[in-house]
Amino acid sequence: MQDCTRCSILERIKGQICNVYISASEGYLLHKVRETLGLNNVPFTDHNDVLCVDNTSFTEVVELLYGQKGLSEVEKGQVQMFPLLVGEHFKPQHLFSFKTLSAWHELLDAQDLIDIIQHRRVNTYFQPIVNTKSKELFAFECLIRGLAAGDGIIAPKVLFQKAKILDLHFALDKLSRETAIDRAAALGIKGPKLFINFLPTAIYNPQDCLQTTIKTAQRHGLIPANIVFEVVESEKVQDIAHLRGILEFYRAKGFQSALDDFGSGYSSLKMLDELSPDYVKIDMHFIRDIHESDFKQSVIKAIVSIARDKGVMTLAEGIEHNMEFETIKSLGVDLAQGYFLGKPEPEVNQWFTK
Repeated sequence: MQDCTRCSILERIKGQICNVYISASEGYLLHKVRETLGLNNVPFTDHNDVLCVDNTSFTEVVELLYGQKGLSEVEKGQVQMFPLLVGEHFKPQHLFSFKTLSAWHELLDAQDLIDIIQHRRVNTYFQPIVNTKSKELFAFECLIRGLAAGDGIIAPKVLFQKAKILDLHFALDKLSRETAIDRAAALGIKGPKLFINFLPTAIYNPQDCLQTTIKTAQRHGLIPANIVFEVVESEKVQDIAHLRGILEFYRAKGFQSALDDFGSGYSSLKMLDELSPDYVKIDMHFIRDIHESDFKQSVIKAIVSIARDKGVMTLAEGIEHNMEFETIKSLGVDLAQGYFLGKPEPEVNQWFTK
């Protein structure tokens, strides 16, 4: 199965020969583009409202037009472009992948992020999740780290913020899921569960977007029930129906699911009712210094009671010292995670031996 246009953006801009389609919001802008191409002896086909430059480097076309002094910054944001790989047929969905000349230029200028994704320069760090009753290892949360030039580490928040702006979060999210599974298999992690983060906004169609992730797990022989796909930033989800479709797809394949930041508002209760996840990760606000707050303890009691009625396990994250751990344990929280129990590490020897 070929990647969709969202995840194959990098294939289209990394130097391969493309057929570049160009349109504009105003006729005079398209006329300016015609003049620029003509003056620079770039052959093109004119389809009235759309120009097509065949068999060319997309990067060179973008640089040529962006460097055109006759186009103002506003106009560069009104010229639309899309590269189609040679041999690829134009489809209606490609219309939704057109970007402005300014957006393509900014994307091509983000070579550091492009290199990270293209060359898979990411690593997975594993943070332990323990059973509160026994304090035994229950799972690892898989956390991505970018590998910068010179062996530097790039935090996931920085990576995804930039990827979101440049419309590369589809590719980065996909790479993160696959890398987590590959790395876990390489370390021999097949018993403890794996909590793998994903962004709902980076998955527009589960049937298409999640196939490579599932195939990666199958290739390594990992048991689906041992993989928990965790919705990050679940409190910001706008389209619950879309998220339900994703989780139902995962569930049908035998995987489990988790929601993070639970308890941060009415939306959390609504999502718990409508999505029926296997785990909820309690909002860190209610965990911090919980042993000193009767109110926070009351909130956690209520969450534990509601979750148990739904058959959902609770997980407290951000545990930083023993008093927090002992308190959430006494309140009946099932699982715990935090620096007090173990920091994210690229190796898991202290927890697990092949």
